[in-house]
Amino acid sequence: MARTATPKKRKRVVKTAEARRADILKAGREVFGTTGFADATIAEITTAAGMGKGSFYMYFETKDHVLGALWEEYVNTFYDTTQEILAQGNAWWPTMDELLRKLLDHAIENAELHRLVYGSANAKALELCKESNARVVDLICDFVRRGAAAGAFRSASPEWAFRMVYYAADGLLDDLIAGGAPIDAVAINRSVLEMAHRTLGDPDPVSTDR
Repeated sequence: MARTATPKKRKRVVKTAEARRADILKAGREVFGTTGFADATIAEITTAAGMGKGSFYMYFETKDHVLGALWEEYVNTFYDTTQEILAQGNAWWPTMDELLRKLLDHAIENAELHRLVYGSANAKALELCKESNARVVDLICDFVRRGAAAGAFRSASPEWAFRMVYYAADGLLDDLIAGGAPIDAVAINRSVLEMAHRTLGDPDPVSTDR
């Protein structure tokens, strides 16, 4: 009598806490993008992540915190990039120009996340996102204060000037991304850099072309 093969048991894949959290974030981004933040449910997120609903609460309190964490990841990437640029020790204005270009390019590359946060999120999620943004702004403001002391930035209030530039650029991108039309990254870079040089008080205006 022929023996029947004993079916092999599947090995259970045990994921780390970091991997499971990453699964939730990935699923959240997908569900928010298709369903919309307001209508998305935790059940939909956990189904997309391949886990039970109860597992969600081991990592996040609400879907607002998922969106806040997605934005924090986005900001962390630019924060790390900012630190790398500052560590190069280049001249003040070339450094500022590079920081702004990287910020704009990073925002355009993540247009869908911007659209999601500013177009769909509620006040609680927006507050979480605002807290993440503050880390980058504070880091660059420290650079601006030092640049002002060295005479590179000649605005009467250089820190305020930079904050105006940052949030004006952020608002511009928000409007353009929400509109859904193709974004001219070159034109945006040119406009924001021109505004930065004028607002922060560049003693050599032609430096925007360098």
